[in-house]
Amino acid sequence: MDCVTVHRDKLKPLESRWGKFGGGDGLTLHPHWAHHAEAWKPGEPILDCMPVTERLPSYLPRKFKRIHLELTNRCNFSCMFCPDAVMTRSRGAMQEDLARSALDQIAQLDLAEKVTFHVMGEPLLHPRFFQILDYAGKLNLPVGLTTNGALLSLSTIQRLAEQDLHQVDISLQTPDAASFMATRGARVDFEAYRAGIMDFLAACEARPSPPIFKIRIMTTRFARKMREQLGIPDFMGSAEALRQTILEWTELIYQRLNRNTVDRAKLLGKIKGIGIHAWNVIEISHNVFIETYVLTDWGNALGQGKIVEAGHGYCFGMRDHFAILYSGDVVLCCVDFDGRTSIGNLEDASLLEILKGPKLQEIMRGFARGKLVHPHCRRCLGSATRAGSWIKPAASFMGLKVLKPLFYRNYRLFD
Repeated sequence: MDCVTVHRDKLKPLESRWGKFGGGDGLTLHPHWAHHAEAWKPGEPILDCMPVTERLPSYLPRKFKRIHLELTNRCNFSCMFCPDAVMTRSRGAMQEDLARSALDQIAQLDLAEKVTFHVMGEPLLHPRFFQILDYAGKLNLPVGLTTNGALLSLSTIQRLAEQDLHQVDISLQTPDAASFMATRGARVDFEAYRAGIMDFLAACEARPSPPIFKIRIMTTRFARKMREQLGIPDFMGSAEALRQTILEWTELIYQRLNRNTVDRAKLLGKIKGIGIHAWNVIEISHNVFIETYVLTDWGNALGQGKIVEAGHGYCFGMRDHFAILYSGDVVLCCVDFDGRTSIGNLEDASLLEILKGPKLQEIMRGFARGKLVHPHCRRCLGSATRAGSWIKPAASFMGLKVLKPLFYRNYRLFD
C-alpha cells in the first residue's frame, strides 16, 4: 500500500498528541493514518501513531498473511488433542492497552492481511473482547475470530453479527455428540452447541457483507501412536466416515440457511471425491466452508518419550505468519503454545524493533539455509528416531514448499 502525504495545515491540530512535525509542507503517512489526519475534527479522539519511516527487513515478507493475537490463554474446554494440559505459561488475559498498542503497530506498519484472535484459549472469555474488536475496526484491520463456539449465546451472536468480521473459524473438531463428549472435557449439550453454531452462521449470512465462515473438523487416521498414548478415540479414521460427516453438516447448513432445493444425488457425487489424507477446504455456499485437517502433536508436545532433534527443516513461521501472546511475547509461529520461541516483548520494545532484532536475524539466516537455529524449532521438527529426525525435516520441506498443492485440496459443492 503506497504512502500518502498530508499537508501540514491538516496536521497542526494534531501536534499536541503526536508531537511536533518536521519541516516541509507535509508528512508522509500510511494511508490509514492519512485518512484519520484528513478526517479529524477538533474534539474527536485521535489515534496514536508514528510516521512510516522504516520498513521490514528483507528476510521477512513485505506483508504477512496473518498475525495471531492471543487475547487470553484461558479456555472453557479441556480437549484431549490440545496442549492446554501441558502448557506451563501462567493463565491470563492481555491488557486492553497492550492489545490496542499491538493493533496500532500492525495497522501503522501495514503488516498483515488480517489479524486472527487465536493462539491458545477462547478469545470470547476476554472481559474486554468487544472493546478490543471495536478498536481493531476503527483501525480498518481485517479481523479473524477463532472460537470453539460454546459461548455463542443469543446476545453474543447479536453483538458479533454487528461487527465487521473478516473471517470466523469454528473449532468444531469433533463433529458428533459421541466424539465431542469423549474428547472435549466440557459439560455442554451437543445439540444446543451445534444449534448455536448454526444460529451464528445464519446471523453472519444475514449481513450485507458476510464474513468468511469456516467450520473446522479434525481427522484421526494418521496419528495412531499419539491417539493410543492420549486415549483419543479414532472418531474420523476413514474417508467414508469423513464423507458422511461432510454430508451431514452440509445438509444441516443448507437447512439452517433455508436452501432446501439441493439435489442430494448431485451433492453426493461431489463429496465422493473427497479423501482423508489431505487438508480439504470444501466450499458449501459462497464463503461458507468446512475445513478438514489431520490431528497433529503440536511439534512433539503431546507425544511421550525422547525426541531426537532435527538440524534442518522448513516451516511457515515468520514466513507467512507469527504470533503475539497475551503477555506481549512475540513468537515465531502459532504452534508455539508455550512461548518457547519468544524473540522479544511488546512491553519492552516496539514490534518493528523486535522484528529487526538480532534474535530473529539469526533465526531467519538459518531458515534461509534450511538450518534450524532455535532449540524449539529443532524439537518441533524432531522425531523419536535418528532416521526420523532426518526424514521428517525433509518431508517438511517437500510437503510445505513443493508438494503443498497436492495435499491442500479445494472443493465446491454448489453451482
